Amino acid sequence: MAAVDIVDNLLHNLIFWSFLILILGGLLAASWLLVRLAGVSSDDMSSIVDKLSLVGFPVGILALFSIGAGLLLWSTMGDPGPEFIDEYPAFDLVTIACLGILSLVLILRPIKDFRIGAFISLAIGLLGAGLLVLLGAESIQLLAIVFVVIFIALYLSIKLIEDLYLLIAEVLSSPIISIAVGVLCIIQGILLFFGVSIGGIITFLLGG
Repeated sequence: MAAVDIVDNLLHNLIFWSFLILILGGLLAASWLLVRLAGVSSDDMSSIVDKLSLVGFPVGILALFSIGAGLLLWSTMGDPGPEFIDEYPAFDLVTIACLGILSLVLILRPIKDFRIGAFISLAIGLLGAGLLVLLGAESIQLLAIVFVVIFIALYLSIKLIEDLYLLIAEVLSSPIISIAVGVLCIIQGILLFFGVSIGGIITFLLGG
């Protein structure tokens, strides 16, 4: 089988199984509610939810891939063309939005407590100093200055981005938001399994 055919099959499979990604991801996003309904004590709840968030991370990645697959096939079949609509009538903007929000919730939740800006800055700073050594620089003062300048410049730049995504992660990881996103995605996933979408239902009700 040619590489093009393999990629094409992969893209179609990602769209076909997007309903399952939505349902599974929705259950993981709504884990606060599920754990509470299971009668787990408050002391153990946070630990269980944290462990489930690690499972949700790869599901969030799959959700992102599904969006990419949908947009790619959308563009190759039309915008969206009749062929795409006939094959995936329920893969609409609502589905893409659900997958996008779900991916943010599942990906950002497990990494919201990790600050990697300092490590990246340290690594690149050392790399910059190392390159100067390879180029023949021998002055310790020069190497130290280059390292410090690179480290501070990168750290301040990355910290701004890091603070932004940590803020978004904190909001999306709150139980209320996570549960709401999870329930919405579960509903959309179930509807998608039957070939319909929340967007299609709303359009029908509005007489569109």
